[in-house]
Amino acid sequence: MERKTNWAAIAVSVVATFLLGMLWYAFLFNEQYMTGNGFSMEGEKMLKNGVEVPMNMTPMIVNVIVLVVNALIMNWLLGLAKAQNLMDGVKVGAGIGLLMLLGIITGNLFAMNPASLSMVDGSYSFLMFVVYGAILGGWQKK
Repeated sequence: MERKTNWAAIAVSVVATFLLGMLWYAFLFNEQYMTGNGFSMEGEKMLKNGVEVPMNMTPMIVNVIVLVVNALIMNWLLGLAKAQNLMDGVKVGAGIGLLMLLGIITGNLFAMNPASLSMVDGSYSFLMFVVYGAILGGWQKK
C-alpha cells in the first residue's frame, strides 16, 4: 500500500523540531554552543572570535526550509521502511539520527572543534530525527 502524505503531520513535525532547536540552542545548551563556535555577546553585538558579525534572519529562514525538506524526506523514508506506527517511526528516526550524530562528530574532529560542540549538535540532530519519526510514523493517513 502506498503511503499517503499527511500534510498536517509534516507541519507539526516541522514546528516541533523548530521548537526543539530553540529549546536546545537558546536555553539548554546556549553557553556550550556559543563557546564551541567562538561566539560571544558584547551588549547587543554578536562577536565571533572577537569580530562583530551581523545578525540577520537568513539562517532562520534557511533553517525552516531545511526542516521542511527533512520532514518530507523522513516521510518518504518511513514509507520505504514500511513504518506502521510511532515506534517504527522512532526506530527509523533513531537510525538516521545516529548517522547524523556520527557525521557531526567526525566533522568536528577534523575541524578541531570541542567535543562539547559535537555533543550539542549531534544530540540535537539525533533527537530531531527521532521526533520526526515519532510524529510522522505515529500520525499517518489511512
